[in-house]
Amino acid sequence: MFGSLKLSFTDNTKIAYIVRYKRNHAADAEEGGGHSDCIMPTGAPVGYFGGGLVAADGAVFGFSLFAAQRPHYVKLADARANRCVSTVLVMDVGKEKADRFRSAWLAMRSRTDGFTIMGNNCATHASRACFAAGVTRSAEIRGVDSPTNLYQQIIADGLVPWRSYSGYLGFMPRQSGYDELLIGFDVTMEPTEVPTDGGPRRH
Repeated sequence: MFGSLKLSFTDNTKIAYIVRYKRNHAADAEEGGGHSDCIMPTGAPVGYFGGGLVAADGAVFGFSLFAAQRPHYVKLADARANRCVSTVLVMDVGKEKADRFRSAWLAMRSRTDGFTIMGNNCATHASRACFAAGVTRSAEIRGVDSPTNLYQQIIADGLVPWRSYSGYLGFMPRQSGYDELLIGFDVTMEPTEVPTDGGPRRH
């Protein structure tokens, strides 16, 4: 519809929050509430999973686990085939806050704390990283811990500039390394909607 575009994560100052099966900035997530994932300052995909995909205590996914168990979350062709539209909130937070975001995810990977559908799920863990990066006023999600509620909280708190993209999303490592959460990735989207901008302006 719009062709493809590259989402730039090359200067280690941007992070992103993703809601799966959310067709645009204003819509609620579909498919039982979607799923919360994030993009590290290097462009690496990251998320928290439980519910039978991994051990009962949950686990942080990097690219390889996504590719093996949720390929439509990280591979463009699979996203298109499965009609998995992701809405991606790219936030310009600066290097210091981006580093805090990265550190929060690395800490959650080092020591997981279980998984429950209500109150300790994918959105719960994404919220902790977002709070560490200063994009929300609280680590607690207002209302039910859901992907859409966290998305709306980031928008409502209005602490950082953002741009919202919706479409089919793909990731490709642009370098090798022992830790997939730290290496660089090219992030490509085939948009299905026109991007939306918001948040405070940079001076």
